[in-house]
Amino acid sequence: MKKLLAISALVCLGVSAYAADGATLFKKCAVCHGAKADKVYLGKVPALASLSYEERAQALKEYQAGTRNKFGQGAIMKLQLKGLSEADLEAIDKYIETLK
Repeated sequence: MKKLLAISALVCLGVSAYAADGATLFKKCAVCHGAKADKVYLGKVPALASLSYEERAQALKEYQAGTRNKFGQGAIMKLQLKGLSEADLEAIDKYIETLK
């Protein structure tokens, strides 16, 4: 039983050690969207902090898939999101939620 608990603890520690860090990942986004996600980019892209968690999550997925081109930002957003996992996108979205 003690071995099982020890193994379970190590697995949990390992998973959290590799968890996506939304604050770090968001630094790349902050260039256009502002450090507090409150910048209205190009005078037309709404501040990310003003959107709901669900709206941001959907937009991130669509931009990453290349199926969204709102405000003509599809290509740049797809490039910015390239290589990010679903967990990374979720971590970014959760981090933005903390900025409200």
